Amino acid sequence: MGMYHTNRKKEAGQTIIEATIALASILLTLAAISIAISTSVSNSQFIKQQTLVSKYAQDGIEQLRYIRNTNPTTFFAQEGIYCMNEDDSLATGSCTEVNIANTFKREAEFTQIPSVECGNSTKVVVSVYWSTAKCGKVNTFCHKSQLVSCFVNQAGSSSSL
Repeated sequence: MGMYHTNRKKEAGQTIIEATIALASILLTLAAISIAISTSVSNSQFIKQQTLVSKYAQDGIEQLRYIRNTNPTTFFAQEGIYCMNEDDSLATGSCTEVNIANTFKREAEFTQIPSVECGNSTKVVVSVYWSTAKCGKVNTFCHKSQLVSCFVNQAGSSSSL
């Protein structure tokens, strides 16, 4: 009878250890799944923002093309950095706050001097900045998308704008 009682205690101890190992394995698996889902959601949100930023940069180029086509004298007089607001206006200087969809800031930089990329054309760089949780407090807008375009002054020529 004593031998039977001792084996029973060993079996009960082994069952508790097995249950603890099984529970730890389940918890580790759930934690790994949770981390994978969280990373996927974060990456998905970043890609969504990146796509939206590309659209805003392209819209900026289109706004500038419209200004070039409708008012080339003003367009080709621009030099330096301008804040490109959502209402199609250009404000002198860099953007200090968000100005597009309450999330992004968009700027255009005009370079009138001849360059390797654009020759005698006007080089315009449209930059759209945005922030995520990964950005620090010092560099709030740590992500940037840029489009570069060369605009030719075709005023007085028979070519279409």
